[in-house]
Amino acid sequence: MSKLIASLGTSLLLSLPLAVQAAEKLNVVSWSGYFSPEILAKFQKQTGIEVTVDSYDSNETLLAKLKQGGTGYDVAIPSHQFIPILIKEQLLERFDPAKQPYYASVVDNLKNPTWDPEGAYSVPFIWGTTSVVLNGERYKGPSDSYKVLYEPPAELQGRINMFDSVSEVIDMASLYLNIPLCSEDPKQMQQILGLLKAQKPFVKTYSSKAGAIRENLAAGEIDMSMFWGGSSMRAREMKPGLKYLYPKEGVLAWVDNMVIPKGSKNPANAKAFIAFLSQPENAAMTQNFLKHQSPIKGVEPFLDAGLKDAPELHIPEGTKVVFSQTCGEGAIRLADRLWTNLMR
Repeated sequence: MSKLIASLGTSLLLSLPLAVQAAEKLNVVSWSGYFSPEILAKFQKQTGIEVTVDSYDSNETLLAKLKQGGTGYDVAIPSHQFIPILIKEQLLERFDPAKQPYYASVVDNLKNPTWDPEGAYSVPFIWGTTSVVLNGERYKGPSDSYKVLYEPPAELQGRINMFDSVSEVIDMASLYLNIPLCSEDPKQMQQILGLLKAQKPFVKTYSSKAGAIRENLAAGEIDMSMFWGGSSMRAREMKPGLKYLYPKEGVLAWVDNMVIPKGSKNPANAKAFIAFLSQPENAAMTQNFLKHQSPIKGVEPFLDAGLKDAPELHIPEGTKVVFSQTCGEGAIRLADRLWTNLMR
């Protein structure tokens, strides 16, 4: 009998969330507006762990934050092309999520991906495309090319937002000009700079803050922006005349991943949070909120009806989809110089 009780006690302990036995805090840094109050409340109710969320608006900003010591973050959500950089800079904790039961729920083509081939440092959180959203009520002309963004018609001039993320701006310009991503050719980068400088007089704002972009689109403060597919859907819910473009040059694709920064003070809580967000029902809550595509199998029964036929989430057949890449040091230096020049 005593053996049975001991066994039951051990089983009960093992069934409890690991984080409950540790400190009841978790510090997360993510893209702005990535977590609904509902999902954070659900996690806290299940585990007793209180989550504090800080935000950034570009991968470059996150990299700088972590290089400066991370200010006590336990979970971060960088885009896929920055994972190898963070690993190389020794800014991430290895926690081998590929060995955990929840990793089986990750869609097959995102398991052990090229940016983390051993599944040692990251778990996909959300993925999607980057293109252009525009106000179809203000502009009704051709929109099958990024030309509408870089050589905007009169009705869109001065009403454009571009991201202030160096890598994303350069990637989209590269796609339009048919230049390889992460080019280390100064002449090609000069070509990109020329395109962006010619466009600059027509750009009202440079911002990657999704909430502000949505609000400005809905209010008519801007009528065209670089944007992510799911964020465009959220904007369209506020202003039905908005449309997300699939230009003939293609669209960019990205995967944002959950990682544990080096020096996390609450690593057990971080692992519990990542496991929680990787469960299909919770991943569906994330997708219902953000509207991007989920990297987790089995979310369909939990999805809102509006996601099932949303044009922003269903890439037309034949569309060229280009995943952003991890650039070499030469490309990064050229990109930084280009950006400094453009922002003068």
